[in-house]
Amino acid sequence: MLQAQGLRRALNRGDLEALHGERVPAIVQAIEGSQFLEGRLERIEVVYARGLRHLQLVHFYTSDMGDNQTEPVAQGGLTTLGKQAIAECNRLGIVVDVAHATIEFVEAAAKVSKTPLLLSHTAIALHEDRMQPFTRLISSAHAKLVAQTGGVVGIWAAPSRYQSIDDWVEDIARAVSIVGVDHVGMGTDNSGFGASPAVWDDYSTFPLVVQSMRRRGFAAPEIRKIAGGNYVRLFNQSMRA
Repeated sequence: MLQAQGLRRALNRGDLEALHGERVPAIVQAIEGSQFLEGRLERIEVVYARGLRHLQLVHFYTSDMGDNQTEPVAQGGLTTLGKQAIAECNRLGIVVDVAHATIEFVEAAAKVSKTPLLLSHTAIALHEDRMQPFTRLISSAHAKLVAQTGGVVGIWAAPSRYQSIDDWVEDIARAVSIVGVDHVGMGTDNSGFGASPAVWDDYSTFPLVVQSMRRRGFAAPEIRKIAGGNYVRLFNQSMRA
């Protein structure tokens, strides 16, 4: 797929900046959910050797990593295996993504991880006192836990929540007001909504996102951080020297 589409992979610290400078389309290879481990920690090193540099620890379904937001809580947050998986990601140089995880999971992960946490796709609830069970939204406290690690929260362009790019950018601005511009990014997984497209689901329209952010009053340095710079920093901090 990489060869057919003319893509390169970011594998080491500094690769994202170098590839961007060369104007080369590039990806960070990721896995959403750690079910492939089947309890075998050594498989993280196997996928690292195959180019993995970003691991989301939990997804839907019960996981031996710990509790996720869309299943009944039964494991007290982060399990021993989950802690070991984070330590292995830190050792090898893999971004630790806590999307889908409960706040208790994130609280424990923040104590274990030696690198900043990423919460790649979510949004901060508008009415935190009325959050529904099993929601994929997070509270301000949840977002601040990620930010306190030096991490980044990606705001997700969900069609159930926003009607337009401008709506989504407004929510990005609200997240910035809660955790600061150094800790907000553009959410991933924008093709995961079935028949209803995300309000931003095509990279060719990226200039429209930037224009909306400028209209909203973001300065160029702030846009640079939110539109990728914060993730680049986190990626580099997560990689081995």
